[in-house]
Amino acid sequence: MDKVSLKDFLGDQMEEDFLEFDLTAIQEVLQSLEEETAHDLVHAELLQQKSLRGADILSEYLCKIVKTVSYLETKINRTKNKVSLEYIAPEGSRTTSEMKKWAGESSSEVEELQIRLAKAKASKLILEKKYDILIRSHHHYKDIAQGLRKSILGYTLTKVPEGYE
Repeated sequence: MDKVSLKDFLGDQMEEDFLEFDLTAIQEVLQSLEEETAHDLVHAELLQQKSLRGADILSEYLCKIVKTVSYLETKINRTKNKVSLEYIAPEGSRTTSEMKKWAGESSSEVEELQIRLAKAKASKLILEKKYDILIRSHHHYKDIAQGLRKSILGYTLTKVPEGYE
């Protein structure tokens, strides 16, 4: 197996093209979970695996979107500061700190960065919600599988797993 490092997950760019993340597999998993019912133990375990696979894909996208959000926030602050420092009042009048602050905050470059940041944060929210649904689905099917093991197979655990007391 080839070496896999965190760089492979994070990517080379500081700002990812997050709007192009391919969510086809995630939507297929969610559609499948919506339409299918766990009829037996094998099917319940299969649905558990599907849920986890979708969550795994989303976790890779989430790390990239967190990196992008952090980068954009830093870039906004840097751009605001740069514009503020470079601002000079027109017609040679006195330049106040309020004027410099306003210039930094109203810069078109800062506005464009803030729009990109808003899109990144909204994308992150979507990914987090889908991730949460998949993890909850995994636990739901895990509980179903556990119940099927107990009722059909007569299998009982001698020790209850942590969190299921």
